[in-house]
Amino acid sequence: MSYNLRPDGSVEYIGKKIPRAALPPDVGVAQGRSAEATDAYLESKLSHPEYAADPSLARGQERAKDAGMPEIAVSAMQGQMLSVIAKGMGAEKVLEIGTLAGYSTSFLAKALPSHGQIDTIEFSPVHAKVSQQNFLDTDLFPFPTVHVGAALDVLRDPSGAFASPPGTEQGLPLEKRGYDLVFIDADKENYFEYWIEALRLTRKGGVIILDNAVRGGRIVSEENDQPDIDVTGLRKVYDWVEQDAGKTVLMSGIQTVGAKAWDGFAIAVKL
Repeated sequence: MSYNLRPDGSVEYIGKKIPRAALPPDVGVAQGRSAEATDAYLESKLSHPEYAADPSLARGQERAKDAGMPEIAVSAMQGQMLSVIAKGMGAEKVLEIGTLAGYSTSFLAKALPSHGQIDTIEFSPVHAKVSQQNFLDTDLFPFPTVHVGAALDVLRDPSGAFASPPGTEQGLPLEKRGYDLVFIDADKENYFEYWIEALRLTRKGGVIILDNAVRGGRIVSEENDQPDIDVTGLRKVYDWVEQDAGKTVLMSGIQTVGAKAWDGFAIAVKL
């Protein structure tokens, strides 16, 4: 999916969307219902009071819906998975590409120590405003810094916040310069460019997570298929990883079904 910015600052989403019922061919209707029911069961059992069960996060989702924003954020359990990864690795500096209403941002910020840093980039000023309202409601600390603009322009600005990895100006050793974790969940056609920027800004041993990494199986395209902007960027990432032959990253892909249909994550460690 990609988007255009309207004059009022809102976003028009274009491209293909994965219907909620989209599942692998070998998963029948009954199993599909079971996948969503399983998501609901896990959410009811595993939601932590300070994370997925925090009522301010649900209010933020309602605020986003009232603002007419698309319901394309991660699920509650996927958000809490981001918290688990960030907290488990002891992340202190996080970058998110694609804020939307700040739902995933909040899960990441909650997992950081009070002296941590979280930067998030959002294309739409309207979305950025809603996300900041949500951050205030959730009382996040550290408070996320929202950088508004087209992500590639923001990331590549030679005088901007991302001109060099965090810690460079402070003179930290090379191995300590960079974000501990980068989460990419923005327009899919630019995923490869975001991937390259994430590699530049992530420290060695840091983690890069790409959301929507399966797209209903459309990443497996045939030679005669028409170009699909939702997956061409992802396929470039996977081609890059294949050609890199393990020199730069260790990556795995995870397929998901359930509340967010058939999709998945790609997770990499920078070596």
